[in-house]
Amino acid sequence: MDGSDIEIEEQVRRFGQRLRLRRTEAGLSQLALAKRAGVDLAAVSFLERAKRAPNLNTLVRVARAADVTPAMLLEDEQRPRSARRAALADDEQDPLKRFGANLRSARDTARMSQEALAHEAKLDRAAISIIERGTRAANLRTILKLARALKVPPSSLLRGIG
Repeated sequence: MDGSDIEIEEQVRRFGQRLRLRRTEAGLSQLALAKRAGVDLAAVSFLERAKRAPNLNTLVRVARAADVTPAMLLEDEQRPRSARRAALADDEQDPLKRFGANLRSARDTARMSQEALAHEAKLDRAAISIIERGTRAANLRTILKLARALKVPPSSLLRGIG
């Protein structure tokens, strides 16, 4: 494992800690969170122990079940607990489409091509394209790699997803 993998794994570990903290703050057991999120109990346990990195769909489901935004599970600072979403256009309410738009915007701001981003993040260029179109759910490790390559906080890629 190289240094960058260690950094990503540390961020995944902190995600698990935040999920556990938010779950307990909401007064939920792992089983109750699993039921609310529509995932199995083992999945919640694996996420909290950083044995598994969720894809974007699962990240959104467990965040909503814990009554927080997905971005809050990637940030260390405290924010208001409400996970309520602002009124968005139908396709902007789709977490995959919103994430894709956020990624494209961040990439445009960084003045990077998909190829340059893929190289910097050590991902396939075709994966960047598919993620930006909102047809594939990135997993947490991919989100963290993209954010690092773009030099933005991971939570910024989840803006508007609640």
